[in-house]
Amino acid sequence: MQLFLALFVMAASVSAAERPSSPWSVPFGFGGAVCSGTTSTALPDRPSSYYGIEMVPTKRVQGTGNGVGFGKVTFSSSPYGVAVSPSGTYMVDITMALRRIKKPKKGFLTAWVTKDDLSETTRLGVLDDDFRISGKAAWNKFLLVVSLEPTDEPTAKWSGPIVMRGMSRSGMMHTLAGHGPYQAEPCAKYGF
Repeated sequence: MQLFLALFVMAASVSAAERPSSPWSVPFGFGGAVCSGTTSTALPDRPSSYYGIEMVPTKRVQGTGNGVGFGKVTFSSSPYGVAVSPSGTYMVDITMALRRIKKPKKGFLTAWVTKDDLSETTRLGVLDDDFRISGKAAWNKFLLVVSLEPTDEPTAKWSGPIVMRGMSRSGMMHTLAGHGPYQAEPCAKYGF
């Protein structure tokens, strides 16, 4: 029993020492305890699998090909328990942090949230010096996109190349079209 306990303690200390080298060790506070309105600075291994969005580099912009990052989705607070948009969809808070990317010599790294079919896009804003940003979304299924934009103007439209992208868990859900009793219905009709 003592040998097992000693091995367990050694394994725990080794994994804690290795944690900063993990691509998911972005100092972001995921999984940290919240006390008195402050977030713990503990470094987690990964964001929650249900509320975390892995950001994937496109390798189209120099200095960003080795980038890693993630977004976190939480339900917006409301005095009524659930925050909803005027259209009746859940409001969510999005926080995103990127790492292992270089600040561009020209342009601004800008975050966007868009519907999964790209029919609507909302600008979250320019990433700060630590490559972080927070914002809100009122969609169930959405994509997080970081692009390199020529201007930091808040009213500017998305025009630059995509640096990183990620999809919400609900965005990965698929219809039953083309499967089982709905086999006659083509998936492509629904964008799959």
